[in-house]
Amino acid sequence: MRIALRTSGGRGEYELAGKQGEIAASSLFDRPLLYELTPEIILPGRCVASRFQGKPRIRLLEHQNTTHCYLLLAGVLLLPKPKRELSAAVGPVWFSRDAYSITAIKVDVSGETEEGGIVLRPTDLLLENAGHDGAQIIFAERMSRVIRLWETASGSTNLEKAIRRHQDAVTGDAPDHKQIEHCASAIAELVNTKEDPLPLAEYALSIEHTAPALQTAPAAQLRSTTFSEDDRLTQFEARLERVKQWRAVAVRGHAGRKFRNQVMRHYDHRCVFSGDRLPKMTDVTDSAGVDAAHILPWSTHNINIVPNGLCLNKLCHWAFDAGVFRLDFFEGINQYVLQIPESVREAASRHSFDLDYFERLTGPVPRARLPSDQSEWPAPTALNRLNQVMFG
Repeated sequence: MRIALRTSGGRGEYELAGKQGEIAASSLFDRPLLYELTPEIILPGRCVASRFQGKPRIRLLEHQNTTHCYLLLAGVLLLPKPKRELSAAVGPVWFSRDAYSITAIKVDVSGETEEGGIVLRPTDLLLENAGHDGAQIIFAERMSRVIRLWETASGSTNLEKAIRRHQDAVTGDAPDHKQIEHCASAIAELVNTKEDPLPLAEYALSIEHTAPALQTAPAAQLRSTTFSEDDRLTQFEARLERVKQWRAVAVRGHAGRKFRNQVMRHYDHRCVFSGDRLPKMTDVTDSAGVDAAHILPWSTHNINIVPNGLCLNKLCHWAFDAGVFRLDFFEGINQYVLQIPESVREAASRHSFDLDYFERLTGPVPRARLPSDQSEWPAPTALNRLNQVMFG
């Protein structure tokens, strides 16, 4: 499913189109839309998808504090301000202010609110200019860089103050879309660019990153390979896919390396699921046989602390990320219990997937495998939130 820019006959209109598994876009019409930036940050879109003069369009419910999704997401991600009119998206540098359009936003259907609103999870953005230059932005990668920028901006420079105002605008109780857009423009002005301000802000704060700013290719190629309107993944499958995606970007940079070292030290390089102790052997291997796995990699604060981590061997890390394992904490007995969800057992049976190794590890987790300091044990609130997101 995607939010697509339709350019025929004017400046362009955005519409919700396609399917998510068996969910058709038309079944979501006339219900308020919200955007899930991370599982912890959900912005009200204050808009609905509906038919207007016979055509499916996204319409704002109010205008005072609200902007269209393309401006809202560009502001959140600190992108140069895009144009709505693709034919007018021209400039000497194509990925710069007013020189490109966001022509498609690929989304998953994340769920619905108690009030009946539909939560959409952006996953990819397709950028294009009038000359059909194109680029794709993976939403989770870009958002994780914005979050690291927020975390690092603790000083008193004008740039750091502007970054904190941007964070407050995005994460506040009643987000003002236009304030988000204004804060993003202020950051671009402070780093003196009409092009992508994020790498310049990262450089100013000495933040290293490994994710490419853009994945470029002819726009037609990007559209045909990654932006089909129909997504075969079910809601559950898509949710697991996005959780894995967030984990993949959570460990990058200096903070990620520090987190990894702290977790492995507190667990004495022992896998908490299997009990195997697999430290690095400098005369044999270049790395340890265990990893530091995040529980909640998307939180805007304290993601790289030991209670938000688990020390796992390579296979258990994969199984935890993929949802083969589920870890619960039972407060009454002060005990962690490792389980295999029933949905995984059913899928394993259908695909002749061998669960024997994982079955042997299920049950109560011995306390001897946990950090000696109980304050560093896996945070029950983080596990509960993960399980809610992954398994419903």
